[in-house]
Amino acid sequence: MSTGEFDIIVIGAGVAGGVFAASQPAGTRILVVERDLSEPDRIIGELMQPRGIQALNELELGHLLEGIDAQEVNGYNLIKGNERFIIKYDEVQKGIKGVGLRNGKFLTNIRKELEKRENITVVQGNVTQILQENNAIVGVSYTQEDGTNVSQYAKLTIVCDGPMSLLRDKLSKVNKKVTSYFMGLVLKDLELEFPSYGHMIVTGDFPILVYPIHTNAYRILIDYPGGKAPKMGKESIERLKESVVKVLPQEMIGSFLKAMDEDELKVMPNHSMKNQAFRMKGAVLLGDSLNMRHPLTGGGMTATFSDILCLNGELAGIDFRDETKLESAVNEYYKNRGKDVETINILANALYEVFTDGELKEACFEYLQKGGEQATGPLSILSGINRDKQFLLKHFFKVAMQHPVRFITKPAKQIRLYKNATRIIRPILKDEGVSAMI
Repeated sequence: MSTGEFDIIVIGAGVAGGVFAASQPAGTRILVVERDLSEPDRIIGELMQPRGIQALNELELGHLLEGIDAQEVNGYNLIKGNERFIIKYDEVQKGIKGVGLRNGKFLTNIRKELEKRENITVVQGNVTQILQENNAIVGVSYTQEDGTNVSQYAKLTIVCDGPMSLLRDKLSKVNKKVTSYFMGLVLKDLELEFPSYGHMIVTGDFPILVYPIHTNAYRILIDYPGGKAPKMGKESIERLKESVVKVLPQEMIGSFLKAMDEDELKVMPNHSMKNQAFRMKGAVLLGDSLNMRHPLTGGGMTATFSDILCLNGELAGIDFRDETKLESAVNEYYKNRGKDVETINILANALYEVFTDGELKEACFEYLQKGGEQATGPLSILSGINRDKQFLLKHFFKVAMQHPVRFITKPAKQIRLYKNATRIIRPILKDEGVSAMI
């Protein structure tokens, strides 16, 4: 392929950039620039909800989940002290499932797919500049491993360099905050009653997630609230061990302590972010470079694949030489992308706030424990299968209002529950109501 003869340049060969590039028609000439093509070892992007799997299949890329020892996730086991109950995806819709996987193995499959495509060129390089001409983005400059600077040009540049994007502030009004941190380890040799489920532990002051990622191994993610990273000194680690052991189910404690002694505790910030893109001709923000939500619900890949389906739909049949139609397609993407991701964003950010509020956490656990529609309704939103915002809001407020008689018997507590629920949801809805484009 000749230098400069590209229709699309994709910045980033992560989940967003890799899947987007692999989903394009064979006649589309694509350059993918990735800072580091080695297999990463991350604690994020390891849980895919059922709608994420469906979207990947709609992109004709479902085979990327094969051959990496990915594990079925059939629902959730909610744990609070000695109380436990499960909610099955099958109760939402027969035959759906989630999947737990190792992020690095999944990325390796994606990149192998890119290497197979004759229309795609993948290079390892660090993008140093987004090139502009006449108020339009026309390509990128990047530095290769040997230090050589290269400039490449295309009609459309897709910016998807991940949660720590260095380029988003050049293309959007950034509204990002760190809501908490996840501390992650791999637990081995667990013997669980429900091995093919995600385990949500809400016993203590911070939520803990445990889910399978490959044979005989589970990811544990321990939430550390606030915007300041946890200290990793010896005394801090010992305090963490003590606090986690107090709330972990007995069957997980031995594996957790062994992992703490033998493995490196990895830490990642959890972001909430919905940016507003500057409408610059020739550029698109995609995935975590544009929009993030708390990862408690595992909705990130579902949201990313929904964005890709939306963008692909707008680009379908476009002649990249027709700048007017191309620009219109990008505008429609920004206008319409929120329809399929707003419930994912709202639930993730709201549920995290609920699980860090003692009274609302108790109310939510009680509500879900009732089973039936009280359990399957919220799970249908979490799975991504149901994207009805009004349905989500109905269940959210029913959690706080499930005992209306308490307005008489316990008025102070009931009013406090309602006020706290409103305090949580109001700013989240305001953020979601903001246009994705300035």
